[in-house]
Formats: sequence, structure tokens, C-alpha cells
Amino acid sequence: MNNNTFPFVVKRKNNGTQARRRSALCSALSVSVLLSGAAWHPLAWSAVSDHPAASVQATDGYDQPVTLSLGDEPEAGFDPIYGWGRYNNPLIQSALLKRNGELNVEGDLAEGWTLSPDKKAWTVTLRPGLVFSDGKPLTAEDVAFTYRTAQSAATLYDLSNLDRIEVNSPESLTFYLKQADILFADTLASLAIVPQHAYGADYAQHPIGSGPYQFVRWQKGQLLELVANPLYYGPQPHLRHLIIVFSDEESRYTQLLARQLDLAAIPPQYARNLPGTTKLWSITSVDNRGIAWPMVPYDGHSIGNDVTSDKAIRTAIDGIIDRKLLVGALLDGHARQAYSIADGLPWSTEPVHRHTSLDQAKAQLDAAGWQVQPDGVRAKNGVRAEFTLYYKSGDSIREQLVLAVAQMIKPLGIAVRTKGTSWENISKVMHRSPVLFGFGALSPSEMRYTYHSRFRGVDFYNSGYYSRPAVDRELDAAQSSPSWLEAMPHFQQAQQLVYQDVPWTWLVNLQHLYAGNPCLNLASPMVEPHDHGWPLTNNITDWTWECSARP
Repeated sequence: MNNNTFPFVVKRKNNGTQARRRSALCSALSVSVLLSGAAWHPLAWSAVSDHPAASVQATDGYDQPVTLSLGDEPEAGFDPIYGWGRYNNPLIQSALLKRNGELNVEGDLAEGWTLSPDKKAWTVTLRPGLVFSDGKPLTAEDVAFTYRTAQSAATLYDLSNLDRIEVNSPESLTFYLKQADILFADTLASLAIVPQHAYGADYAQHPIGSGPYQFVRWQKGQLLELVANPLYYGPQPHLRHLIIVFSDEESRYTQLLARQLDLAAIPPQYARNLPGTTKLWSITSVDNRGIAWPMVPYDGHSIGNDVTSDKAIRTAIDGIIDRKLLVGALLDGHARQAYSIADGLPWSTEPVHRHTSLDQAKAQLDAAGWQVQPDGVRAKNGVRAEFTLYYKSGDSIREQLVLAVAQMIKPLGIAVRTKGTSWENISKVMHRSPVLFGFGALSPSEMRYTYHSRFRGVDFYNSGYYSRPAVDRELDAAQSSPSWLEAMPHFQQAQQLVYQDVPWTWLVNLQHLYAGNPCLNLASPMVEPHDHGWPLTNNITDWTWECSARP
């Protein structure tokens, strides 16, 4: 396998209470005050209609600050070893490989790479003359240091199959795996490289890297400032100064309306009332939302659920969910129906449609021994058909989906409580209570992490403790396949088996919506994965400013 053939082809297919409004406005004003005291000024593009972007050619570079608000602040900071940049361009750093607009893998820091005949040794050759933003050389020693550090730390990267790394020269190294793993390319394309000479306890707060931008400052809870890295090995970004603002959905929307942001990620309900001078971008994604069911009986401590572990419960719920209604009425059409973790991706298969009528679903529950009690809630062997469905608070889409699903389930005689809370709190209950999660990656690795029994209870993957030996065998066979072409049937067969067990009820695949200044040209955005991180930035070096000056 050479450096140009690694396919990842995708088949493309109101605003709250007054109190919440006041809170959002106060947040927006505090950010405005903060920004006005910096070395740049808040955006004011009230006259964009007088400067139509289409009539002005893009400049070679745009030095004025461009303000963005694209998603959550990375609480752990900007250290790739601990997950920064896994779903998006790491901006400050860069990885060995990257995905292009067709989602094929190509070289980034790597000039080339080869696999040994047994597929266990990956030899990577770096571009010549690489340097970090501080001017120090980036060599194979830095790459080896990054991977060894990630392997020894408790991170999101599973490097247990990495046996050793040998540095062959300043520009070449070889990764030796214990077992053949065609998915190792995912790690090469997602784990960005850190400098051995500047890596320490505070690296995440003051990162140095080799990416298109270099770090200026991070004011936690408020903003991140970046400027173009003059030592970047690739084309210089057209937008040379970025201010990335951190705020919740309502504050972000308020800041957008106040023209304090050039670009903001917005949920569907805010897209309905955008001013005519604001441009809306709708980006195709594989970002899905679904409910992970605890799959084993309650163990008396922290794992399992006696209700959701019954397949009859999961099947009845999955069958009566009106996904078409969720897409059309709840999300204004800015989504598509979801039935698996990888709808439309080559490693999945056509979805299994299990839609049943309410009467049919009730009959299934009756046959399984779940009988309706005088209060209308079913019970079986003294266990009531009730549970709490958790979701991440502060996310309006998740909240709306959970509330709608709870109402759809209620006529079955199943009582559903809903609770929004932090990921920290969810992590404490997710093995015994169902959770609305978001997943969606441009790699089949995610299918392995989510459904393989090896990852039961590991991080947020396989939180329901799903296990089926036949699924494990197919996923293992896919991983050890000698080529992507030979791996695909194994992934597809695993998906067929998963359909039978209903460990998840998948709901929707979202369109990612962004709104902002029409002077901003996002070029050709890539298909986006799950919205952890800022996936829109994956082609950020192609973005341009199409107005000669700010209005």
C-alpha cells in the first residue's frame, strides 16, 4: 500500500424564557466588553448589503480578526494526546495524515508511507525541513515521542496494539504492531504531533505545533486567539487572524444578531429567523443522535437495567419511533432519518426498517410478559417498565429529541423520565440508564469501539455493555484484513448482526448549520463527522474573505 491509496469514500446523500434571554444577552455583552478591550474590535457588518461579496475578488490574505463560535470549548485544552483535534483540524498542530475533500487519506506531515507484507509494520517518511512554530525542527523523534506518550497515558487513543516504534532517521520511522490493523491509518490521521522539547504539564494551556495557525492566548470560558503560522509547510491560510469565542447556543445567537461574530454554529430553530443580511450554510454530516440501551440486567451496583435489557422493550420502542416526524417537524428538515451508526457509509449496510404500529408494539410487549398495571405502566415479574433517559444539558437539539421520544414511548405503557445534566454526571449513570448520545465518524473504527465487547465500559463507547461473539469475530476479521476492500464485508456483516439486537435506537443524522457574514467564503466544506471539536475547520486554509474591507 503506498501513500496515495487509502479510500474513505462517503455516499453523500422559540428561543427560551425571558430569564434565559437575559442570561444570554448578559453573556454576549460581557464577551463584547472583553473583545473591545483587546487589540481588535468587535465585528460590525450592518452594511453588508452595500458590499455584495460576489462583486469583490478575494484578497491574498485577510489580516483583520475573523470571529468564530463553532462549538464547545475543549475543557482539557489543546493537547492532541488528550483528544484535541480528533474530529477536526487541530489548527495549532498537524498529524501525519489527513483526509481530503473526497475523504481519502493523504499525506500531511508524512510525505509517504508503506506497509510490510504482513501488514504489521508501517514505515512513514516525513516531509523534509519540517519545523514547529517556535522554529525548532520537527523530526521522527517528535513523532515517536507523541505516540509513546499517548500509549502510556489514559487517552482516547487505543494504542494497545502498538508493539514498538523505531526511528530510522530524522525523517523516517516505523510503527510495529502486534497484530495487523488496517484501521491504524485512523490514528495516523487523527493524532497530531507535539514537540518533545516543549511538552510539559502546561502544554495544553500554551501549545506549540506545526499547524497552519499558532497559539496567541486562551482566556478560558471566553475566547481563543490564533494567528497564521509563518513557518507552516503548507499553503498559508487566507484568514490570518482568528478569534474563537466560547458561548452557549443562546449567547452565540445573540452575539450573531449583534454582529459580534463572523460565523456561528446554530441549531435549526435559530435558522428560522435569521436576518436577510446573514448567510446560512447547511453542511452534510454523518453526525447522528441515538439512544444507547443498557444491555444487561442490573448488577446491584452501577451496571445494567432490568427494563432495557429485555429485547422486547428495545424492539417495541425502536419500532414506534417516528423518525420522519423528528426530521420534519422537530428539526425543520435539517436532518435525515438514522438507523445505524454509519448510515450511507461504505462499511455499513442498508438500514433495517422495523417500523411497527402502536398496536403491534403493544402486542409484542404483551407476549413478552410486560402487562399493563392499573396506573397504566407495564410491569413484568415485579419490575416496572420505567427508566430515566439522560441527555447533555444546554443542547437544544438533544433536549427536543429526548422530550419528543419520551412522548412517543408513553403510549406503550413505558414511563420515561428525562434528565439533562453534564457529561461528568452522565458518565456516572450511563452503564445503568439509557443516554441520548451523538456519534458519527468518517472511519469504521467507531463501529468497532461502539459494538465490540472489548470496549464495554471504556470511556463513552459501548456504555450499555453490548456483547455478541459473532459481532466481535466480524469486527476482528475486518481489522486484520489485508486491505480495505477485504475489510468491508466483515464490517457490513457485523452491522447486520447488530441490527438484530437493537443495542441502540438511532434517531437522526443532522445537517450542521452555520450562519454569519456573507463576506466569508468557506470554499468546499467537507462532509462533517460528529460535532465534538470544530469539524467545519477541516478545510480552513481554503477559507477566504471576499470583501475588500469590513463594512
